[in-house]
Amino acid sequence: MRSIIAVALLMGGVVAGTAEQEEQQEFVSCSTVLFGDSVSFSCSDPEFEARLRAEALTPEEARAVGCEPIIWDDESGADPASRPEPEVVTTFGPEPTYSPRTPDPAVAVRVNRAWDRIERRLGAHASGTLRRLNPPAKPEHLAQWEGSHNRRLPDDLYASLLRHDGAGGNLGNGFHLPPTYGLLGLTGIDSVNRNRCHDLVVGGDLEAADPERGKWHGSLLAIGSTGTGKNLFVEPRTGRIGEVGWNENLRYDGPMGWPSYVAMLEALAGSLEAGTALRGRHPIVTGDCELRWAEEPMKTPPPGCAGDPRP
Repeated sequence: MRSIIAVALLMGGVVAGTAEQEEQQEFVSCSTVLFGDSVSFSCSDPEFEARLRAEALTPEEARAVGCEPIIWDDESGADPASRPEPEVVTTFGPEPTYSPRTPDPAVAVRVNRAWDRIERRLGAHASGTLRRLNPPAKPEHLAQWEGSHNRRLPDDLYASLLRHDGAGGNLGNGFHLPPTYGLLGLTGIDSVNRNRCHDLVVGGDLEAADPERGKWHGSLLAIGSTGTGKNLFVEPRTGRIGEVGWNENLRYDGPMGWPSYVAMLEALAGSLEAGTALRGRHPIVTGDCELRWAEEPMKTPPPGCAGDPRP
């Protein structure tokens, strides 16, 4: 279940008995519930929900831009408290099987070498961050993800997930890419993509979902998140890495634009080894032995930050 969305409606009301007009804000809560490949959406204000419903993309339009459709509550005009709980239907039968695949060997070698270099530097200077890196994603889980999503992960991202399924913390906050992007695993990728698709579908602007015009599209894969609305993403057709904020155009020429995921990992490793800036940000280590990125280089690293990865 996605978090409740609080939508502020500005009501131009006038408070009696005051010399000045005061604007009052009424907050409408809207909730989203996942049902397999679709989403159920409802709001506490029926009129507001009706307006969103009229403006949202249709299921066919949503699928055309690579997003899950929204299934609107049939009782949108009823009191939200009286709405029935969604019915859960259980079916019995053989579970689908997914066969793991092997990413391009040459790409996998580059990815693993980059991670070897990164882990050595973290172990020597920022063991707190090293211990936050998640264990590998299981090959069968990656196969299931590709099969259930009917899409293929780029080989360098696939190989990286086989090394570390993102990082611990809120949306990968335990391992930072410059300047403050947390490294996402499979769950984080799905979470960010789902939220962006949800806003795209509810927004109702079909022309906005066009990567050729620099707009977010459901085919993109988020790989990093600031937790404040900015994301790193990979464009699967070309493998390029770009950046995007809310209501912003995609950027491939920004500070964290890269030709590929593995190129980003290799540049990250080089920055950590040399202690030099990566796209204008210097690697530093906090008192908690965590890797972070700053505009100025670190003068003296904190002592006692060498350590092994977690078991």
